[in-house]
Amino acid sequence: MASIMIKVAREGLISKAHRSADVGPTTGDSVVYEILNVPDGVSVDDVIAAFKGYKPADKVYEISYADLSK
Repeated sequence: MASIMIKVAREGLISKAHRSADVGPTTGDSVVYEILNVPDGVSVDDVIAAFKGYKPADKVYEISYADLSK
């Protein structure tokens, strides 16, 4: 299992974040999330696709991959 960092811009653009980025809001109107427990073989693009349509709870920046598919 791995973790993947993604960045969500205010405009809705989702991209891979730098591994050393801090989770939470950034100074540039983006939010960095850490997706935890990503199974082997799941790509960043798969995580981004699963995140689209997911509504994260307020001030929760670490999310289990299993929660994205609910």
